[in-house]
Amino acid sequence: MKLLENDKPKGSIRELIPIALPIFISQAIDVLMVFSDRFFLSRLSIEDLAATLSGGILQYVFSTLVLGTMGQITALSSQYIGAKQKDKAIQTVYQGLMLSIVFAPMLILISQELAYPLFEFFGHDKSLLGKELEYYSILSFTIFTMSIRTTFASFFIGIGKTIIVTFASFSAVLINLPLTYALVFGKFGFPALGIKGAALGTLIASILPIIILLIYFYSKKIHKVYNTRIKLTLNFKLMKKLVRYGLPSGIEMMVNVSGFMFFTMVMYSYSADVAAATTIVLNWDMVSFIPLLGIGQAVGGQVGKYLGEGNKEIALKSAYSALILGVTYSIIVTILYISFTHSFVSLFAPDYKLESFQNVLNYATIMLRISCLYLFFDCIYTILGGILRGAGDTIWVMIVSNLAMWICASIVYYSKNHLELSPIGSWWMLTGMVMSLGILYSFRFFQKAWLNRLMIDIEPPILS
Repeated sequence: MKLLENDKPKGSIRELIPIALPIFISQAIDVLMVFSDRFFLSRLSIEDLAATLSGGILQYVFSTLVLGTMGQITALSSQYIGAKQKDKAIQTVYQGLMLSIVFAPMLILISQELAYPLFEFFGHDKSLLGKELEYYSILSFTIFTMSIRTTFASFFIGIGKTIIVTFASFSAVLINLPLTYALVFGKFGFPALGIKGAALGTLIASILPIIILLIYFYSKKIHKVYNTRIKLTLNFKLMKKLVRYGLPSGIEMMVNVSGFMFFTMVMYSYSADVAAATTIVLNWDMVSFIPLLGIGQAVGGQVGKYLGEGNKEIALKSAYSALILGVTYSIIVTILYISFTHSFVSLFAPDYKLESFQNVLNYATIMLRISCLYLFFDCIYTILGGILRGAGDTIWVMIVSNLAMWICASIVYYSKNHLELSPIGSWWMLTGMVMSLGILYSFRFFQKAWLNRLMIDIEPPILS
C-alpha cells in the first residue's frame, strides 16, 4: 500500500481529516460570525433579526459569482500540483486576484442599486425594509474582501495547507465578536449603532484574514517551494481556463443562492412570525451545512490532485472516504436536532415579550424537525458536488442544481399566492428539492465518467 510521508494511506479518511478539519473549523468560525450578529440583533427586535438574514443572503448572492469562480482555483491548483506544474498553480492564483480586483467592485455597485427594488418586490413591511437597507448598505462591501480572501484560501486548500485558512478565519472572529457587540449595544465607549453596527463589525473583521493569507503566501517557506513572488501578469491561457471551469461554478452558486433568496423572501412574505422562524431554522441549518462544504472543498482538492497524477483509483478512494465522513457527521447532527429541537429554537427567544414569541417557536420547531429529514441528502449533494467540481464537471453541476432550485422556488411562489400553500407546506417543498438533488448527484457520481476528466494540459516529460 502506498503511504504518504506521514504514514497516512492515500485516499483514506486518515488522510482527508487533517485537510478537511481545518476547513471545517474555518467554515464553522465564519458561521459563528454570522450567527453572533443575528444572536445580538435578536435581543433588539424580530425585524432586526429578519433583516440580517435577507441582507446577508443578498450579499451572498452577488459575491457568489466571484466566489464560485475563485473557488475553482482549489481544483485547478491541485491538478497542477499533482501534474508537477507548480508555476501554473501560482499563475492561476494571480489570474484570480486580477479578476477579483476588477469585478468585485462592479458587483458591489450593482447590488446596492438593486437592493431596494428586490426587497420591495416581496412586499416586506416598511419597518423590515428600512432595516434591510441599513444593514446591506454596509455589508455589501464585504463582497470585495470575500473575493480576495477566497482567491488565496483556495490555493492553500488546493495544496493541502488548510491550517493557515483556519487561522485567518479565527483572527476575524476574535475581532468580530467583541467589536460587533460593542457597536450594536454601545459598549466600551462605542456608539450604539444597532443593525448598522453589526454590518460594520463584520466588514472591519473581514480585512484581517486577507492580511494573514498574503503574509503567508509571500513568506520564505511558501516561496521556496512554490516560487510565489513572481510578477503579476495576465496569462490569457490560464485566465481562459479559470473562467471556463470557474465561471460555471460561480453561475451555479449565484443562481442557486438567488433561487434560495427568492424562496426565503416568499417565506418572509407570510408574516413577521414566519420570517423570524425561517431565520432561526436557517441559522441552525447553516451550522450543519457549512462544515459539509468544508469536507466537499477538501475532497475536491484531493480528487483534483490525484487525477492530475493520473491516479484514478486513489481519487475514487478519496471520494468514498469523504462520503463516509460526511454521512457520519450528518447522523450525529440529526440526532442532536431531534433530541434538542425546543432548546435550539428557544435560544433565540428575546428576554421580553415571550408570549408573542410563542407563534415563532411553534413554526420554527416544526420546520427544524422537517429539516432533519433532508440532512442526509444535503450531505450527499454537497460532498458529491465538491468531488464533481474537483474533476471539472462544473457545467453539469450548474445545470442540474440551478434547475432544481428555481423549479422549487417558482412552485412555492405560485402555490403560496394562488393555492394558499401554508408555510409548512413550502418548507416541505424545499425538503423535496434537496432530496432530489442528492439522488441525481448520486447517479452522476456512480457513472464514474468524472474519473476521466482533466482541466489541465499534461506536459510530456523532458528527456535528457
